[in-house]
This record gives sequence, C-alpha cells and structure tokens, in this order.
Amino acid sequence: AALETERDLIFEVLSTIPSRKEAQSFLKRFSIPYMKPPPIPKSKVPKVSLPDKKSDLELKNNNTKQKELQKEQFIDSLFSIEFDHVALIKIQGPFTPLHLKSVAKTLVHLQKLGLMSIVVLDNDDWKEMIKEGPSRFNELRAWMIKDAENISEAIEICGGNSIPIYDSVFKLTNGTNNLIPKKDTNKQHRYFKLPGRTLATDVDAKINVSVHWLKWCYELGQIPLILPIALDGLLIQRTIPPNSGLIELSRALSNHSNANFMHLKTPELEPMKIIVINSEGGIPSEDRKGSHVFINIQQEYDYLKQSYKVNPHWNFTHPTGLENLEMIKSCLENLPSTSSAIMVPAYSSATLVSNLITDKPRFSSSLPLTTSPSTTTTVLRYGAPVIFHHSLSTINIPSFQSLIEKSFRRKLNIDAYLSRLKDCLDMIIVVGDYQGAVVVTMEDVEGNKKGDLPYLDKIAVAPNSQGMGINDILWKQLQLHYPNLSWRSRGDNTVNKWYFERSDGNLRIPGTNWVMFWYGSDAIDKLHLYTDVFKKIPASFF
Repeated sequence: AALETERDLIFEVLSTIPSRKEAQSFLKRFSIPYMKPPPIPKSKVPKVSLPDKKSDLELKNNNTKQKELQKEQFIDSLFSIEFDHVALIKIQGPFTPLHLKSVAKTLVHLQKLGLMSIVVLDNDDWKEMIKEGPSRFNELRAWMIKDAENISEAIEICGGNSIPIYDSVFKLTNGTNNLIPKKDTNKQHRYFKLPGRTLATDVDAKINVSVHWLKWCYELGQIPLILPIALDGLLIQRTIPPNSGLIELSRALSNHSNANFMHLKTPELEPMKIIVINSEGGIPSEDRKGSHVFINIQQEYDYLKQSYKVNPHWNFTHPTGLENLEMIKSCLENLPSTSSAIMVPAYSSATLVSNLITDKPRFSSSLPLTTSPSTTTTVLRYGAPVIFHHSLSTINIPSFQSLIEKSFRRKLNIDAYLSRLKDCLDMIIVVGDYQGAVVVTMEDVEGNKKGDLPYLDKIAVAPNSQGMGINDILWKQLQLHYPNLSWRSRGDNTVNKWYFERSDGNLRIPGTNWVMFWYGSDAIDKLHLYTDVFKKIPASFF
C-alpha cells in the first residue's frame, strides 16, 4: 500500500506540471535547496558551426535529458523534506466510500510532502441532532466517533497514521465570568450559544484551546482527527460548532510559543493553509459555471454575501458556502498574509497536492470566461484592499515609484513620467500598501486634445508579492471599469504570453519593437489610429 501510495503521489505531482519557478518556490518553502542539473559534458555537445538535422536532433535530445533530470531531482527532493508546515483542515462529510478513500489518500500524500494536517471533523447530517441539545448527546457522540474511526481506517489503508481525539482539545468557560483584556475584546474571542441547556447560567460560552496533544501527535507521525466536542467547567462533554473550533485553533496556533517544538521539524506552528473538504466544493460564481477560482476576501467578502441573497438557490446547492467563507475569513485574520485557504469537493481532493506545490489555483481567475475551464474548487486569501485614485494628489509617490522600479527592474524617469500623467491620467488602481498597481490613461486619438482611448500604461506587482494573486486582482478590476482597453508591450517581453491569453487581439506596430494588444470591440475599426498614438507615447524609463 505504501509503494502504491508513493507511486500515486509521484503521478499527481507530475500531473500538476509545476513550472521551474513553482518547483523552486515549493522546495524553498520547505527548506530544500533546489538542485540544478549538471551541465552536459562538452565532449557530448556537438561542435558545429552551421545547424544541420543531426545536430538539431542531438540538441533536442540533450534538452529532453536535462528536463527529465530536473523532474527526477524534484521528485527525489519530495521524499527528503527537511521541514514540515501546518494545515488546518475541516473534513465535512458525509462522503461515499469512494470519496472517503480519495480524501484519505490525499491526506497521506500531503503528509509525505511535508504538510502536517490538523483535522477537525464535521458532517452535514449532524446538524439536526446538534440542535436538539444534550438529550441526544450520547447518540451524537457515538456517531462522531464512528465517523472518526472510518476516516482513520481509510488513512491507514492508504499507508498513513492517524488518531481520533475526542475531548482534550477544546474547553468551555463562562463568557461573562472571565475578564478579558480590552485589547482582546475586538474580534479576539468567539462566543456562541450552546444548544439546549448551556453552562451554569444561560450565557454565551468561550472556547479555549489546548495544544499539548500536538507535540506527541507530531512525534508519532499521527494525523490528529479532532471531534467538535469540548469539556465545560463541570467536565461535562458538549458539542461545539466545528467552524468555531477551527477559528480558535487558528488563533491558538498563531499565538503559541514554538519553544516546546524546536526539536521538531516544523519551523512555525502557524498554519500555512486552511482547507475545507466537503461535498459542495467552493463558493459559487455568478459569472462562470461552477465556483469562483480565486477570492480576495478583503475586497470581495461583502459582494459574495450579497450574491447569496441575489441567488437564493445557492442556499440549496451550496448550503454551507457562506458559513465556511466566514470561518476562513476569521482564520486568515489570525494568520500571516502568506497563508491561504482552499475549498475543494471530496471527489477532487487530489487538487490539494497541486495547490500545495504551486500555492495558487489550477488556472488564473483573470483568464477570459470563454477560454478558461469550469472549476468546483476555490482558492482564497485574506488579500488586500483595492483603492482607486483619479489624481496624483492621493498617490504616495515614493511608494509608487519604488513599486514601478522594482517590478520592471529599471530606473523610472519620474519627473517626465509624472508630468505626462498630469495631462492624461484616468485612474491608478492600487492593491494594499503598494503591493501592486495599474495605471490607465486616456490618450488622444481624434486629435481634439480630449483623451478618448483608454490605455493601460503600467501594470506592476512587487517582487515579494508575486504568486499571491495580485495580477488577477488588478486585471479583474480593469475588466470591471474598462470594457475596452488597449496597451503595448515590447516584442521580447517575457510577459507577452500572459497578455496574449487575456487579449482579444494583437498587432505588431510597424517600424517599432512594440506589440499592440487590446480587448473589447472598439479597437478593430481604429487600429491605424491606435498604432499612430502608441508610436508617440514616450518611454517611461531611462
């Protein structure tokens, strides 16, 4: 079973087709130095001055061998992980036996790739019994234990190890009888009404978390399967909402001292991922068939809540989508900005392997709907706010200049550039604290000195924000505000592939090294006018 699991894992890794950059990023996060393939011995490189069929074939074979060697070394590195990272996972059943097997196999694969799973169990069929309160607690507890045993058995069959934890993680205290420091009163503690009879008095309860179990689970290589059961002040077992348990776990792990874990392989206890494995998949989308590909929570949270009101049928097709979104938002608020979340259906849980390696969705959310596939998986980040500027007076010029120069790796002629923008700026969209930005100007096409051509002058993402979805956030905002947009790029720009995928057309501008791109229908009839305008736009860099 172990050999079969490793073979399946290798197949899943290769099927993600990670780019060299993605593979390097993954290995760096798990502290494995990326091994470059050794150079081909000079004696084996054909010495030719003119290309011929034989030399071309030999060079092609050498390149193929290099790529295969890179793959082999990447796979070898997967099984020599030096550091583990933590993921909080909610397994939200019920599942068919086939889907349960898929989930178990994925958990084992993630563990082999260095992701330590802390699992909280949930089941949509528990809800009615939970509402009935203590009268059916024993029956519900037996059901929860049975579910935990089934998952544990499935994990063992797939070559992994796990252990159900029934009641030593969560403790309940009377919310009104505990003095909370003022700094902790703003969203720092979660309270909820216990079903049926509560504690000594009918008040809200606060969940406290113990993490002493984590050390020995980790040392023994066991995946903890935590039941949503807590002990109250009288040492009586009570059920708690699984989502509340996950939120408090994220807070406890982010605040916990790592001193007791220094001899283990994990550099941080803070979860790098929040994962929901369920039956319904990700957050449904109004625009595309299936689910949202990527969500920037800070910007889109209110819109998503409103979308559920506009589409009431989602409450039947995706009944737990909003509560899972709320849980993920609360968890990510407790964690570093580099942490992310993913919601995935059980039948597609293998997607988690791809997400762990690439740390992004399977495809970009900014691709045109007509050319991108549908998905049932949603990747989420707490993200950053999006701010719109219509004047340079509200722009932090030093931060703006630094972003442009770091992104383009060139020195900006700032005085000349700002002078140009004063005459033609339409909008600057900034993500977060200048993590990314786009500059849109209105260019004069008809010669009446009144800008009538929306032109994408700059799109920039800070190097330390690459891979966090900033490009997609910016592009989606451009599409919302500009149904027609044109821009230019140098013919040898490595970003052109990204532009080709998002444009409706392109044209090499005669007599220059510029390629013109556009989306929308306006450009087709005015290409000759646009090319003349693009030729005259001055360069921005020294």
